[in-house]
Amino acid sequence: MGLLDLPAPVFAALDDGMAWVLPPTLRLALWAAIAGTCTLLLYRALSPQARIGQAKREARDARQRLNRFDGEFADAGPLIKEQFVAAFKHLGLVLPSTLLSILPLLALLVWIETAYGYTYPAPGNTPTLTTMPEDFQSDWIGEGKPPLQNGERAPLRHILVRDDERVITEVALTAPVPVIAQRQWWNWLVANPLGYLPENIPVQRIEIALPQQTYLPFGPSWMRSWTVIFFPVMLIVSLLVYRWARIE
Repeated sequence: MGLLDLPAPVFAALDDGMAWVLPPTLRLALWAAIAGTCTLLLYRALSPQARIGQAKREARDARQRLNRFDGEFADAGPLIKEQFVAAFKHLGLVLPSTLLSILPLLALLVWIETAYGYTYPAPGNTPTLTTMPEDFQSDWIGEGKPPLQNGERAPLRHILVRDDERVITEVALTAPVPVIAQRQWWNWLVANPLGYLPENIPVQRIEIALPQQTYLPFGPSWMRSWTVIFFPVMLIVSLLVYRWARIE
């Protein structure tokens, strides 16, 4: 489990509770509203609002003095320097709290991509599998009774990876995730729910063309995903909270 995956069980439990009364589309809108509100309020609590307000006024005054300057460009150096100093001072005050306040949002986005992004294919449909390198082949085992292996039943949905002669590994699809690969350095931050391919095999990556979940009854497929609902709602709520809370 990666660092940003730690809150996932809490998100899942809350989502399961909301599922009793809300359909998926409304749950997405509610998650977006929560994300926009909490991110802005957390930023307000973590940031030095008074100092940021002062820095914004200094940057505005420096810009106005430069705009009013009517001399030679060579003589504008101190005003240009003053404007840059004020701008970087403002950035230095804003950046640390911004980075800290978006960490919960990133964790929520990671969880939503797994929970609301893709789904398993319908019975009888086999997704396209792309194996890298192409010298190897992956077979989808997705329905019917799971076969016995070493006295235990295999997962109902799994992928067998083989070369020309034998099966070299097996991947259990415990979540609708469209990619499995060997572990990379960034997986300490975001882990793959499916786990990783063994390091001792030459297969680097398997892409699974899983169907995307849709939440709107109209428009092209790329307009029906969770992002089309989540990000516009979060943006609108964030702007409202920004004005209501008078955030600098």
